[in-house]
Amino acid sequence: MNLPTLEEETIMAWTGQAAYKRGQQYAQEGRVLHPRREGNVLLALCQGQAVEPYRVRVRLGGEEGILSARCTCPVGAEGRCKHVAAVLILWRERPHAFRPLPSLAEELARWPKKALIDLVLRMIEREPDLREMVYFPFQSPSSNHPAPQQGAFHAQSKRESGKNTPSQSP
Repeated sequence: MNLPTLEEETIMAWTGQAAYKRGQQYAQEGRVLHPRREGNVLLALCQGQAVEPYRVRVRLGGEEGILSARCTCPVGAEGRCKHVAAVLILWRERPHAFRPLPSLAEELARWPKKALIDLVLRMIEREPDLREMVYFPFQSPSSNHPAPQQGAFHAQSKRESGKNTPSQSP
């Protein structure tokens, strides 16, 4: 996939002159951390004034070059902040710094079980509705793997529905 080469004017038009100038400084200071690429999407962390770095996501393509962007900083919802500018400037100056991401399945397969559990718990803390997916797993129509059918909740559901479980069989 050919991604656009961005001109300084394109980045400045997207972020605005003030954010561009601050982004230049951030890029030069090495504040863009872990730059990655997934297809036409650039992902990176950018260390701002907060303790935790901000997460930046930019989608490239089309004649405009920049299709969309967002940042987790207080002013970055529309992707027009200095952190997005820093990531775009790094892309313009050193596109090879953006390493391709492995597939999500490949990445998660490398994680130890405890780290995966911690991740799921953090995700549920942010998005409580995800909790239902743990208790009510579903099988994707395109998946060859059946949904897990184990645990006390599933056994209870079978008993309540009148189906025999192995422990109830004569």
